[in-house]
Amino acid sequence: MKDLEDLYGGSTLEMKSAASQEYQRWDNALNEIYDVLKQQLSSDEMNKLKKEEIKWISDRDNKAKKDSLKYEGGTAESLIYGTSLAQTTKERCYELVEKYMK
Repeated sequence: MKDLEDLYGGSTLEMKSAASQEYQRWDNALNEIYDVLKQQLSSDEMNKLKKEEIKWISDRDNKAKKDSLKYEGGTAESLIYGTSLAQTTKERCYELVEKYMK
């Protein structure tokens, strides 16, 4: 993510772009982790993880919305939404690796 650091120090538009790119990268990593887990976990474990993941997605989106509402109507609203999505998705990547990877 080092290549995004300069964007975070730029204009609001650049910061929004950086947040979007960071979220996309973490989301891609999350999908890769999930694909590996599909191969490693039993059917029961995978079904449990799928249910957990559906709830997590809802919680992630709700958290991003709540975080961004502090800036409702301002230029930072969508920036905060994007950075919240990125941070929560990053945390989920680490959580899944620590909890499930064998």
